[in-house]
Amino acid sequence: MKPGLGGHPPHDAAHHVMFDDAYRADPYRSYAQLRAEAPVHWDDALKAWVVTRAADISTVLHDADRFLSNRVTLGRARFDDPSLSNLFDTIERIMLQTDGARHDRLRRLVAQAFKRQAIAAYEPGVRALAGRLLDLPAGPGRVEFVHDVAIPLPVLVISDIVGIPASDQAQIKAWCDDFSIVALNFYARISDTQLAAGRDAVAAFSAYMRDLIDQRRRDPRDDLLSGLVHAAEDGGRLSFDELVANALVLLNAGNETTTVLLVNAAHMLASDPGLQSRLRADPDQIPAFVEECLRCFPPVQFIGRLVAQDTDLGGQSLRQGDLVLTFLGAAGRDGDAVPEDPEQFRVDRAQMPHLSFGTGPHVCLGLQLARLEARIAIELLLQRTSGFDLTDEALELGPNLNLRCFRALPLRYRRA
Repeated sequence: MKPGLGGHPPHDAAHHVMFDDAYRADPYRSYAQLRAEAPVHWDDALKAWVVTRAADISTVLHDADRFLSNRVTLGRARFDDPSLSNLFDTIERIMLQTDGARHDRLRRLVAQAFKRQAIAAYEPGVRALAGRLLDLPAGPGRVEFVHDVAIPLPVLVISDIVGIPASDQAQIKAWCDDFSIVALNFYARISDTQLAAGRDAVAAFSAYMRDLIDQRRRDPRDDLLSGLVHAAEDGGRLSFDELVANALVLLNAGNETTTVLLVNAAHMLASDPGLQSRLRADPDQIPAFVEECLRCFPPVQFIGRLVAQDTDLGGQSLRQGDLVLTFLGAAGRDGDAVPEDPEQFRVDRAQMPHLSFGTGPHVCLGLQLARLEARIAIELLLQRTSGFDLTDEALELGPNLNLRCFRALPLRYRRA
């Protein structure tokens, strides 16, 4: 039997099915049960080890010698459609799927754009964009927060940083969404329709980027794409294919996860008028509110790794080539990591430990940018309204299992 493709005893102590309707409706109930009964166990349906305890997740994400980020080699073996080759080749080139010196080289090339000094310089532009999106008409009124605010704000911000013309940003967003579903889920669960959409998105994005990269070679600008095009380190510049793959992942990671954070934050506030009043009275608590949103409702639910060598984790024996799924959504509510009321949402915690941006060598480069966008958007939403709540419309989750987010979030507001 091929390593990593089965042969482990399935766990049946916890009666749950990962990614079924019950999980989709409330994954945190499943996580609590698994942390208590089987924090590290083999899921035969997923053909993967499921890890739900914060300490074990931290071990996996920190130890790049035992647990590899490249899931493509194993994942693509599950699909026999030759038309998907370019899609998987592109995923294999992104920073999130690389290890060792290759990963370090790619990360160094983009890290400058996400250092604290750079983030501080972005604040006036982010505040202006958020202010425009939250220029609400005199109320009472209604705003659809997902499409009016939470999607466009991070798209506009990261597109400007990378260097995407404003006229192209809507199309870029569509390509990124189709690619993201595949990149974040192909090693766990994915449909043929989603794979085909990802394949077509990569082909179209590559054709688009060829012209844009040629422009930046001839006429560099003050943007991240120009920096990547002209960067020369460790023996050479990035190839065209590397540029395409990592521009795609930067655009993708810089918008979708922040959208999820913004939607979760707005939903939490709309459900709790008392919390709204508290933050309006004391805006200095907004950063703590954002961190608690990240802890309780992480934008990314799980991250995969491959076992590099036979090893032990949480009392289980893992084999070389096994797939490991670390559930960040479970880590934030682990009572061993958050000893005080881990299932409760509280902005008065002395510490809010979480792994929602990952940890270790692949910790999210854009974590400070996401925090900045969320803080500013929530500040302005609270300043410009005297109150807002949910409408009676049913809320529906989007199709991405890994990015748990409502398709729409209609809010009723009263203008301040």
